[in-house]
Amino acid sequence: MYYLGIDGGGTKTTCLVCDENLSEIFRTVGSSINFYSEGLDRARENMKAMLSDIENNTGISRFDGVCIGSSALFGRADEKTKSDFCDGVFHADSIIMDSDLFIALKATGRKNAAVVIAGTGSMAAGFNGKGEIITKGGYGYILGDEGSGYRIALDGIREGVRSLDNTGMHSLLGEYLLDFAGVNTKEELVDAFYSPEKDRKSIAAFAPFVSKAAKKGDATARKILTEQGELLYYTVKALLSEMPERPHIALYGGVFQHDEIYTSYFRNALSDFCSECELLEKEPVFGAVLAAKELCENDN
Repeated sequence: MYYLGIDGGGTKTTCLVCDENLSEIFRTVGSSINFYSEGLDRARENMKAMLSDIENNTGISRFDGVCIGSSALFGRADEKTKSDFCDGVFHADSIIMDSDLFIALKATGRKNAAVVIAGTGSMAAGFNGKGEIITKGGYGYILGDEGSGYRIALDGIREGVRSLDNTGMHSLLGEYLLDFAGVNTKEELVDAFYSPEKDRKSIAAFAPFVSKAAKKGDATARKILTEQGELLYYTVKALLSEMPERPHIALYGGVFQHDEIYTSYFRNALSDFCSECELLEKEPVFGAVLAAKELCENDN
C-alpha cells in the first residue's frame, strides 16, 4: 500500500510517499499549491509536476490514501473545494484536504497538543475539549501573520531604510538591506523593490538578516524580533484560553528553526501556559501520511 502526505505551505510544497509500515519511499519538494496566492490553475499544475516527479522516480502513480495539508485552508475542505483542486490531478482511493495546521497537529502524536507555525506566515491551532480543532491567526500577510518571517522581514526592511535615510536609529539593517538588494545606495532601493515589485516570498527572505543583526547586538533588530514574538504570543494565548488544560506546544517553521533569540523569547513567554514548548519533533508532512493511512483504515 502507498500513502501520500502533502504539506502545502505558503511558499513551497513537500510530498512524502510511504508504505504500509510508514517507511519513507520517496519525497520531493515543489512550488506552492496555495490556490489563493497562486491561483487554482497554477496550484494544480504545481501539484501535477510533483506527482510526475514521484512517478518518474518510483513508478508509483496511484495511492491508497492521500492527505493534503494546505496553507489555503482553515479546516477540512468541502467537497467542491476538494474536487476543484484534486479532480484530474490525483489517482487515489481516498483523499482528504485540510489545513497545514491539521497535519502538524497529527505529527505531534498527542491528543492534548497545540501547534504554532511561524514560517513565511503564522498561525496556531489546538484541540478543544471535544477533540475538535480550533485555530487562531492564519489571515495572511495583509490581515495578519503576526510573528511570521514576512512580518519580521518587512519591519526589518523598513527600519533598514530609516537607518539609511537618517530618519530612524542607526542599524546594521541598513547595510544588510543594501547587500540583500544588490545595490550600493539607498536611492537604488526603489528600483530594486518595485521594478518589478518583489513578491511575498522575496520579502520574507530578509528575515535571516534581521536575525543576523540581532545576534550582533543590534538594538533595532532585537526590538523587531521581540515585538513580533509578542504579537504571536498573544495569538497563542488566545488559543490556549479555549483549550481545556495546559497542552504540549509544538513549534514549527523557519523562524522557530533558525532564530534562537526569537524562539527563546517565545518559549519563555509561554512557559506559564503549557506543559512543554518544544520544536515539533516530526515534520508536518509525516502527520499528513499518518492521516492518509488512518483514512484508509477507517474506510475499511
